[in-house]
Amino acid sequence: MNYMTIGSGTAVPQRERSAPCHLIRGEGRTVVVDLGPGSIWGLARHGRVHLPDVELLLFTHLHMDHCADLAPFLFALRSRELSRTAPLWILGPEGMRDHYGKLQATWEKRVEPAGYELLIDEWAGSAVNWKGWLLDAAPTSHGVPNLAWRIDSEGGGGCGVVLTGDGESTDELIQLARRADHVLVAESAAAPGEVLEGHMNPGQAGDLARQCGSRMLVLCHINPGAGVEAILRESMAFYDGEVVVAEDGMVVEVE
Repeated sequence: MNYMTIGSGTAVPQRERSAPCHLIRGEGRTVVVDLGPGSIWGLARHGRVHLPDVELLLFTHLHMDHCADLAPFLFALRSRELSRTAPLWILGPEGMRDHYGKLQATWEKRVEPAGYELLIDEWAGSAVNWKGWLLDAAPTSHGVPNLAWRIDSEGGGGCGVVLTGDGESTDELIQLARRADHVLVAESAAAPGEVLEGHMNPGQAGDLARQCGSRMLVLCHINPGAGVEAILRESMAFYDGEVVVAEDGMVVEVE
């Protein structure tokens, strides 16, 4: 399994950082977590992803900087060059079905499947074994429903990735992560030393990694003006494992 940051930034446009999007691949599986604005081009550019190869779309929450490219993704799959026959599963938080219904009401057939089955579900609260990988989730504190996702190989007996999405830490998130040997991909939208409701700063993300027993911390959702050295310094004051600040196109070999 490997993890790639497709978009390491926020809703604020940056030359070097795109909106949130993450790619997990391994054992012939392709999973995408979040589709911020421009993500489908980032998947092609950084991940060299052929969109019909994506089998599972996971969404942490439904703020537009995390889901705005869902409609373009589905529209692209209607093109002759990107046609597919395999089912596509979209799994997200409470409101996922309603969100798709609103896209469908606006864009009609342009976001409807052509030649494949489209499955749209909301997280039911218990772990799922998907093609030999374990999917599990826990809420964070963000003002709207946000799910931190855990994706493990070997049905939960191998290594995995835990992605926080947006939000402050919760006991449920810590418990979710502590059950797995994992790389933690944590948001750090707040600048070093800043307290921002519904988000974490680098120190809070580092403390989360410490509590979770993470073997590596990847900091993402970086806003403009936050210096990498300052981010690392604050995070490493709380966590003594390996810390990296994500960049678009960065790859981490999970196992």
